[in-house]
Amino acid sequence: MSETRVSTSSERTMEENPGTKPENNGSVAAAGQPPVEGNHGSAAEDISLRPEIARVLNSDVAINALLSRLKQSLLTCEELTKFVRKKSFLEDVHAQELGKTYKNFFQDSTATSSLQRSIHAVLDFDGKLAQVKQSYVKALQKMSDELGALLLTITKMRKSLKDTSRRLEKEVADAIHMAEKAKNRYHSLCQDWEKLRMTDPTKTKLTLRGSKTTREQEEDLQRKIDSADLDFKQKVDHSTSLRNTFLSKERPKIVSELKDLILELDTAMAIQLQKYTIWTETLILNSGVTVTPFDPSKSMKSVAVSMSNRLDLYNFLNKYNQGSRSNNFVNKNLIPVEYKQHPSMAKPGQNRSGYSKISQPSYNQPSTFSVNPAMNSLPKRMVSTQHESPFDSVSSPNPNSSSSIHKANSINSSNQNTSNGGRGGSASPVSSLKKPVSSMLDVVNTNDDKTTQMEKDFSTLDPGNATRSTSLTTSMITTASERPVSHIQSSVTLPPGINKNFKTFGVPLEKLLDYEQEMVPAVVRQCIYVVDKHGLNLEGIYRKSANVLDVSRLKEEIDKDPSNISMIVPPNNYTESDIYLAGSILKTFFSNLPESLLPPSLTSEIKTCLSIQDPVTKKNYMHGLIYKLPDGQYWTLRSLIFHLMRIIEHEPSNRMNLKSVCIIWGPTIVSPSDTDINDVNYQIQAMEVLINAASQAFEPE
Repeated sequence: MSETRVSTSSERTMEENPGTKPENNGSVAAAGQPPVEGNHGSAAEDISLRPEIARVLNSDVAINALLSRLKQSLLTCEELTKFVRKKSFLEDVHAQELGKTYKNFFQDSTATSSLQRSIHAVLDFDGKLAQVKQSYVKALQKMSDELGALLLTITKMRKSLKDTSRRLEKEVADAIHMAEKAKNRYHSLCQDWEKLRMTDPTKTKLTLRGSKTTREQEEDLQRKIDSADLDFKQKVDHSTSLRNTFLSKERPKIVSELKDLILELDTAMAIQLQKYTIWTETLILNSGVTVTPFDPSKSMKSVAVSMSNRLDLYNFLNKYNQGSRSNNFVNKNLIPVEYKQHPSMAKPGQNRSGYSKISQPSYNQPSTFSVNPAMNSLPKRMVSTQHESPFDSVSSPNPNSSSSIHKANSINSSNQNTSNGGRGGSASPVSSLKKPVSSMLDVVNTNDDKTTQMEKDFSTLDPGNATRSTSLTTSMITTASERPVSHIQSSVTLPPGINKNFKTFGVPLEKLLDYEQEMVPAVVRQCIYVVDKHGLNLEGIYRKSANVLDVSRLKEEIDKDPSNISMIVPPNNYTESDIYLAGSILKTFFSNLPESLLPPSLTSEIKTCLSIQDPVTKKNYMHGLIYKLPDGQYWTLRSLIFHLMRIIEHEPSNRMNLKSVCIIWGPTIVSPSDTDINDVNYQIQAMEVLINAASQAFEPE
């Protein structure tokens, strides 16, 4: 039955691939058919008929030799089965991932540009290639199953033949051994009889049954010899019969079956190997036809070159000329206020603008209000607060700047009471027709020729020669290159604070930065400046906290009016508590953020980063996570991390090493673990990796 199953498996394999020719046609089912040489295709004589092979097959080593050869074939089949199974698994995983991955990118179905449509079409080829590979995977899986079944069947048959041969050989060997024992007994009795004949006939032998004469002893010994002779002859005949049967019938049968099994197994593997090559060629050809079909217009290359980037850009920009978008060409918040004197206050000889008709230049068209983009936004990722105050003015401070500010504010108030004052005015002041408005002070000062000589240098928040009550508005209006005017700020208070429902603490970082038009919040830059200047060598900075009431009071003042950020700067006769207060305000700002600086969306990826053993790979992975952060989080985190690294560099004096800094700041800027919110070690480890990767992940200061 086992022979029939192997033959059926091989024949089924041949039927599935009628175009393939096996290397050898010999099989168990086709016994007696001569093997065919695969290279020549001509019939050849049976190898067992060759004298040198017949001599080996008719010898006692034939069975052991063929069992050893069959075992080699089984090991080869086992290795081939493992390879095909492993490759089918890998190809299956690759096909599934290939079919899924491309669907996760560019999911926007409303692709408007030819570039997006081309990308969609090119990625669709991955899905087609995945389908082609699926058929290849199924073929490999079928081949693996067939090889596994073949290996199991041949292994069982080999074991059965091996047991049969061992049993028959043992029977013959046992019979020969028994015949040998009978022979030895027969010879021993014969030798005793010869000795008895050479003794004295008159001498008697004393036994337990009495004395026996020599004659009686000879008769007794003769009976034993006859019995031993008969037994010896029977056992010799039995052993000879068993051996002749084994050599003439059983052993040739076992040898023939082993030989057929070897040829059957090798032929089946040869056929499977040919099928493997055919399937691999089919995969490559189908993949090639999929990527480059016979119709060149449908190939991947033709899809990739079918885009028109210039036309896409034209169509996108042209949309702003259509519909309601055409009304948004001018930002109304950037149009300067037009100065017009009230008609009741006009003097004879003056027009309604309050200027003499003689001295007023005649212009047919109002000048266009120009906007310098460089004055309204900072270049991305170009902020540094390492060696200077974030609020220092570019121009040198003027001792009389405070009076100048009060003068400007008083003029601004009087103008607001006497002018039409609409922010939507379209005409520029006469005095600034040839010069674009660069700050709110330019608009305020255009109504009086005397104020054109007003000092333009204002004091900063740096309290070198000032008091702690200096307003942030002063430094923000001082120079547009240091901090441009925000488009949502009013002309009275910059920024509005809680009076206009806008706080500094506890608001989203993106909203605060959008309001300030900065890359790092002002309170962060001010605190870092103070600690860098006065607290790098202060023992326990950030580990020791300031008075809770002082922190709460200063936080409320800054929330009421962000210009009170100037109160963070210590006076000339400052104490250590003033520096600890700045550090506590910085920690309070980050701990009050609605979402941690490293948001919960990165928790799983941070865990993956911490699980990496190789330090270089871990830094590279953290670099990739940091680069995913938006600009606001990126630059804020960069300023904070570089500041903490400066703290660590002064460890001998401030006793703040890397571990201490991570214990304090890890739970502050790293979101808790999604599995255990009390797992502080996770946040500490993440902070340590973040600091170690800072020099690689962030642009240097």
